Amino acid sequence: MLFTEYASLRDEAIGIISARLSDAEHSRSCPLVLYDPMAGTAPLLSLAERRGYVAFFNDLNPLHLFVNAAKTFPSYLTFRDIGPSRLLSIARRITSRLDRCARTVTDEWIERPVLDGLKHAWEMSEKENESIVTLMRAILLLSVRDLSSFIITKNPMWIKPGGLRPKISTEQTLRSAIERLDIFYKWAYDDQSEVKGGRIVLTDYDASQSTIERKVDVVITSPPLCNRIDWGRIYAPELFFLNSVGFWHNKVEFCGTMAVRGYSEFDSEIKFVTGRSEYLGQFMKEVQKRQRGIEKSYYTKYFTRYFATLFRIFDMAASALKEKNAGIYFIVRDCRYRGLTVRIGQALVESLSIHRIYVRHLRCWVRKDLGLKNISRHDRKETLKQAESIWHAVNR
Repeated sequence: MLFTEYASLRDEAIGIISARLSDAEHSRSCPLVLYDPMAGTAPLLSLAERRGYVAFFNDLNPLHLFVNAAKTFPSYLTFRDIGPSRLLSIARRITSRLDRCARTVTDEWIERPVLDGLKHAWEMSEKENESIVTLMRAILLLSVRDLSSFIITKNPMWIKPGGLRPKISTEQTLRSAIERLDIFYKWAYDDQSEVKGGRIVLTDYDASQSTIERKVDVVITSPPLCNRIDWGRIYAPELFFLNSVGFWHNKVEFCGTMAVRGYSEFDSEIKFVTGRSEYLGQFMKEVQKRQRGIEKSYYTKYFTRYFATLFRIFDMAASALKEKNAGIYFIVRDCRYRGLTVRIGQALVESLSIHRIYVRHLRCWVRKDLGLKNISRHDRKETLKQAESIWHAVNR
């Protein structure tokens, strides 16, 4: 939750983008305005703080909203001034009710007494000053997993509610969360000789339906992986807790989420995505072949929903660009489905052409990946090579 899903290339990718943003800065007299509509863990947040950018980071997952708030430079200064020991003392005080919760078998994500204790801690954190509230909320959310009850299935990316929570003390859980923040701060700020301090705006709206109100200089984002990872399941304990305190109502499924039951827009959206991308037209035909010719199979629905959502997010992001802009940078990882490569980058290149936007490939890394991380169960035993790449889209 503190770093990005593209952690294997995070530093390299940030280095490439950082150099290009430096060039864009020189042509502007005011701070660069940056927008990431699918920010996730917001890997560019600390860069924006160091350079003094105005940066908008959005993600539909409210968990990232709260944790990213603790990654800002002001939160780092608060953390440094208070110190890990005192923060642990405050966290122990507001979570004292958890010490009285015995481990019991449950069929929910979090035992009821533990959930009540966490909700009480959340309410108690609001009585602290504003800067500490941000840190306490992040610490609580980073602790939820070790206080949850879930079962790991054969697919480690798909967990189920129930069972016993881990045998870890509350103090150990809180200490671990604080140490994770400390590690992030050392990576992001401690070794930096100068931090200008940016203006960071964090939101959690549906970026496929709306965008920010002001115009921006550059859009930088990384779409969610198009594979068997279900973000709603991966973060289920944390979202279950956030729902209990009124911050998540599952109003919109995440882009990339595997659940397609009740998906009623298939007929219109299959025309939309194949009309925008010739590659997707051919790809969807191949998917249908592997699904015995069934037009509305599970996977044709999944891919249609994924790319329709993705195209709309990029359409919205493109509409937020200033007339004279530095373009759109995006990082993608190609995935696999039953021997087919899911080329997200190619689909986006073709889709963006409708905006008279030219896209070029900047850099590609080839990684070996296990089939377990791919969308198809049939590739599990294969050692696959997958491409992770950076693209740059600019007006023609």
